[in-house]
Amino acid sequence: MCETFGLNERLIQHSVDKTCPIAGDYNKNIAIRNSEKARQIFTEYYQLRNGVIDEYKNIFPYYDAKKDRTFYFVSRAKPLIKDESGKAEVLFGIIEPEAVSSDLYEKARTDSLTGLFNRREFDSQLEFLTNIAIRDQRKISLIMCDIDHFKLYNDTLGHFAGDECLIQIARSIADVCSRSTDIACRYGGEEFAVIAYGNTDISRLAESIRKEVYIRSVPHPALNNGPVTLSVGYYSTIPSSAMTSRTIIESADKALYRAKENGRNVCVEYQ
Repeated sequence: MCETFGLNERLIQHSVDKTCPIAGDYNKNIAIRNSEKARQIFTEYYQLRNGVIDEYKNIFPYYDAKKDRTFYFVSRAKPLIKDESGKAEVLFGIIEPEAVSSDLYEKARTDSLTGLFNRREFDSQLEFLTNIAIRDQRKISLIMCDIDHFKLYNDTLGHFAGDECLIQIARSIADVCSRSTDIACRYGGEEFAVIAYGNTDISRLAESIRKEVYIRSVPHPALNNGPVTLSVGYYSTIPSSAMTSRTIIESADKALYRAKENGRNVCVEYQ
C-alpha cells in the first residue's frame, strides 16, 4: 500500500519519492523523453487518481541474468480510499507474476513465417532506440530491403514457393545481422528492415546483406533462373531532438526507391 503520489511529466529522471507499481512503470519509461509508453502511464495514473478508471494494469518483462531467463509480471494499482468527489486518497499497489509464458511473449513479437521480428516490434524498437539516440546523441541507422521482382516470382511459382523464398531471404539477413544491436525485422510483404544502433559501419552491413542474398542463389524462374536479389536503401544519423522514427523510415525508404531506379540489386545511401 502507498499514499497517493505525484508524477511530474516535465522531468526525465525519477520523479516520485513513493514506491508504487505505477511509479516504477513510469520511472522505467520516463528516462526516454517523450516516450509514448511514459505518456500512456502518466495519463492512466491521472485517470486512476481522478476516478475515471478503477484500476491501473501493466505487464512487463524482467530478465534475470543469473538464471538467463525472462520472467513476466503484472503491476496493478487501485484506489483504496476515495474522497467525497470520488478522487483517490490512498492507492493500493501490487506486483505479481504473470501467467503468460516467455514463448507466448516471443510469438507476439515475431513474424510467424520468417522468424524475424514483426512489424509491431519494428515500430516499437525503432521508436525506443530513436529516443535513446536523441538522449545520448548516438548514431542510429535503418536499412530497408525489398526483394526484386517478387510479384513475378509469386505469379510464376505460386504463393507457397513465394513463402519459401521469403524464408530463405530472411535467413540470409539473420546470418549477417549477428550483433545484438542489429535488429532484423520483416517490415511487410517482401520488404525487410534492419535497425542498427551505435557505431555501425552501415554501408558495409547493407552491402553484406545484399551480397549474402545474392550468393544464396535462390533461383528466380521468371528471370532465366538467375538469383533472387535485393534492392537496399539505408540511412544513418545522430538525430536531433525534433527527429522522429517516421523521419528515419521515410529517409531510408527514399534511398530504397532510388536503388530500384538504379537497376536493382544495389545499395543506396540517403543523402
